Amino acid sequence: MADSFNESTFATFQNVSGFSSEDLALLAHIAPAVTPSLPKMTDLFYERLSADPATAVMIEGRVDALKTTHIAWLNELFSGGDPQAIVAHQEVIGRAHVKAKIPPVFVAASMSFLRATFPYMLASVITDKAEVTAATTAILRTLDVAQYLIDRAYLQGLMDNLGIKPVLLNRLMTT
Repeated sequence: MADSFNESTFATFQNVSGFSSEDLALLAHIAPAVTPSLPKMTDLFYERLSADPATAVMIEGRVDALKTTHIAWLNELFSGGDPQAIVAHQEVIGRAHVKAKIPPVFVAASMSFLRATFPYMLASVITDKAEVTAATTAILRTLDVAQYLIDRAYLQGLMDNLGIKPVLLNRLMTT
């Protein structure tokens, strides 16, 4: 995505957040312990979405399909691999959210749910306390990357809709 949030901006995000291939490697290492709990976490997530009138309307009649997609996405977070591949796929997901006109508040609230739920889930399936701490840090960083990239897609979509060039946005934001 060629915009004001270029590779150097993402590199800054990565450097400050600490997100690295080591995070992804740790998540892949703990995947056998974690992945059996992901469907239950997804069920809780969609129960929460269904209980809110605003989000319930967005998912009505599609919950089973959305659960399948959500579980696949969560499994991907624990698959390891190249950080650039994860970034590229999160950018695709961000653009899909923009195209589907999912309000940004829903994504932010959903990520908040996951950030609050993952530490407890990890502590329930991993016995080593140091590994729980490291895994929690890794998944939170990975979720932060996902949200950053989705937010970036929303901003790019807004700029495209308004005909604003990235250089103008940067000028407006720094004035």
